[in-house]
Amino acid sequence: MKRMILEKGWKLRRIKPDGQLTPERLVDMLCENGDGPDLNYTINKMPSQVHDVLYSHGIIENPNIMGHNKDTWIDDFDWVYFCDFKADDPALPSYLYFKGLDTYADIYLNGQCIARFDNVYLQHRTERLENLKKNNTLMVYFHSSKKVIDSIEIPEKYTGRVPANSCERVFRSGFHDYNGPIPSLIRCGIYSEVVLEQAETLRIREFKLDSYLNEDYTEGTIACSLQLENYSGETECTISVYDGDNNLKGLEKSVISEDSAELRITVEKPQLWWPRTHGKPYLYTICICCGSKKGDQLIKKVGFRKLELAGDFDYRINGHPLKLWGVNLTHPDTLTNCYNEELMNRILDLAELGNCNIVRVWGESEIYDEAFYDQCDSRGIMVWQDFYLCYSMYSEEPRFIEACRMEAEQLVKKLRHHACILLWCGGNEMLLSRDYDFPGEYCFGEKIFMEVFPEVCKRLDPGRLYHPSSPYGGKWANDPSAGDTHGYTHLWFVPERDYPVFLSENCRVSTPPLRTMKKMMTPEELWPEGYTAKVSRKNPLPWPESWCNHNTNIGHIKLGPVEHYYDADSPGELIYRIGAAHAEYIRRDVERFRRGRSAGDQKGVRKTKGHMLWKFNNNSNIISYGVIDYFQEPYYPYYALKRAYEPILLSCEFSRHGYVWMTNDTMNRVEGTLDIKLFDMDNNSYVKEFSVPFSVMADESKVLADLDEFGQFRKRFLVCAKAFAPGGGLIAECIDVFELERHLMYPVDTGLEIVKEGGNCLVITSKKFARCVELLGNEDGDEFGWLFSDNYFDLLPDEPKKVMVLGRHSKGIITAKAVYDDQKCTIEF
Repeated sequence: MKRMILEKGWKLRRIKPDGQLTPERLVDMLCENGDGPDLNYTINKMPSQVHDVLYSHGIIENPNIMGHNKDTWIDDFDWVYFCDFKADDPALPSYLYFKGLDTYADIYLNGQCIARFDNVYLQHRTERLENLKKNNTLMVYFHSSKKVIDSIEIPEKYTGRVPANSCERVFRSGFHDYNGPIPSLIRCGIYSEVVLEQAETLRIREFKLDSYLNEDYTEGTIACSLQLENYSGETECTISVYDGDNNLKGLEKSVISEDSAELRITVEKPQLWWPRTHGKPYLYTICICCGSKKGDQLIKKVGFRKLELAGDFDYRINGHPLKLWGVNLTHPDTLTNCYNEELMNRILDLAELGNCNIVRVWGESEIYDEAFYDQCDSRGIMVWQDFYLCYSMYSEEPRFIEACRMEAEQLVKKLRHHACILLWCGGNEMLLSRDYDFPGEYCFGEKIFMEVFPEVCKRLDPGRLYHPSSPYGGKWANDPSAGDTHGYTHLWFVPERDYPVFLSENCRVSTPPLRTMKKMMTPEELWPEGYTAKVSRKNPLPWPESWCNHNTNIGHIKLGPVEHYYDADSPGELIYRIGAAHAEYIRRDVERFRRGRSAGDQKGVRKTKGHMLWKFNNNSNIISYGVIDYFQEPYYPYYALKRAYEPILLSCEFSRHGYVWMTNDTMNRVEGTLDIKLFDMDNNSYVKEFSVPFSVMADESKVLADLDEFGQFRKRFLVCAKAFAPGGGLIAECIDVFELERHLMYPVDTGLEIVKEGGNCLVITSKKFARCVELLGNEDGDEFGWLFSDNYFDLLPDEPKKVMVLGRHSKGIITAKAVYDDQKCTIEF
């Protein structure tokens, strides 16, 4: 099988929509170079979408930097991609394979229209090419998605219920500005590879890989089913298995005599695949070869693991409990849907550093390359995979339903062999949108996610859970007592929300860090002249009105408890106030969910099985929910989430009594001694302390001590708890306080010091308690791309804190400053 990626010699041209344009006239137009905005633009890198090409030529600005889309004129035109290519042997059975077209595309080969495609979620393959020559011209003509959507006549039964963009298979995110920029940005063009396939001999058209474990995990089996094309007589297929060190662990051969094949191979005493929180995500390489040396081959990685459900979202992995702590991902850049492997790997690096063992591919995200799932396999990060429906009712016309069926089949077939896939989900918030907007009415689209998708999953991947929609379960869609829930408690009172079964979304809004805000706004916007950050009935906004121009989805009412923090006198103080409130919300909520029950609950059963923050990454430079910004810069809420996701967690519960809990989400029992102290910031000293032994089993969360030993004590005292192993090593620690921050006076002369230890380790110390120590880097003016293993941490006096420098910089100046300290310290790195 020959596969030639068509990535050289492409050009792009805009075309004014004209129903009278003939293929011949189109060819003539493209032969002319054009002038002004009607130039033939050279495409330097493929794949590239229209915005990518125009940005590379300096025609448009990147709308994500300021969060404003000034170039909506792009939506008013059709766009044509064209290139010349050679085919070595035009007589061979040949096909064109388009892995990503956005959206309405006519395909012309040598002036003849050979295909029309209209589904952005499908990978498209043409029929056998009948007019292929030695030298060829390929044109991909994209019709304006905006004009197509605007021209749709919605059936009367859907009026007011199903929007036009939910009657077509387009990226709905382009038709609203929920994720920014403002106004919405409709993408267009080729977003993945274009491939010429020529079948010299046998071709693998479709494959299915299943991996099984026996009851005692001593034997693993790989079963492979192949569907073949271009079969021309009896031939042989082989399947080989290699371990992580590339050692051959087995080889089997099979003679096939039809257009399909079944292969099976056994691995004795296999290494198991584990989520990253439980062990090593061990992978085997499977190599399948069909026919002669020119025949087709397939190389995939699989992991042996047994995933089971013991109850509602109560997972077991290889016989061990699995609690799921992670994040929702959105597509990383609204400018383009072309997969950026380097960028996505940075996002996954931050997910790993943040102690996540699951990510969710959200129903209104875009298509991720299979390289993303390969990375999740190798990193041990589970994936909650939505099908691509989101917060809307949908058409139930036969054409639309069949399109959704084809998408689901293609997605399941492509991803089902990945060990990382936890479950399939019908989409995001369809039933919830019905409950919010049209309570009690029929949800158009139910036929798709209640009938079509589950049938596809049962037929093609019966071993995995199918979840109809997120959220789903209980008495209403967002009922926390069953299934999954979305934590919209900033807008709604939600019964039983303290210990839900599973949170597939939980959110608050905050700003990016100051350095990013300065890229987003002009100085006048950042802090308007005469602005005072005072909230009143006449001025209810928690930020300057100019900030609303850089926020979508009424984010000012979705903040954390900003009222717990001091009023701000500067942009930095206001950014801290909003970020600290977001961090506090994350900490309090996630720690409670990790505990899974209150101290007064004597049953000892952890009710909450998992939590995924909405959302992890901002894909435009706006004020939004993300805890890493458009430039992949993590801020205070990110580090709060990281600490709340520590596999062994110490946390405080302040209710009728004060309690110190330990939550153990490892696979091993932990034991040792818990030291609890009260620290008086005013006198810079510990005032009381006691110790207790502890032992906590795997998957257990329990109270280790209450604070009654201290009797009554001042609310300004810090509770400092540390758990030590029998040998003295630190297992976990926490620092907490009963009082609101705005009621406390933190030290302003902390005596912070920072020194370098070894290659990339920093040691930070203080003479007094240092509240929220921020580390910043600067290399010749570059403040971006610095990353620290911990940041925005509280520091007790005379207790060294070691932090690793992990970012892309190898030199520069690093600054440490406590939020209320007037002084900062620096070191040359």
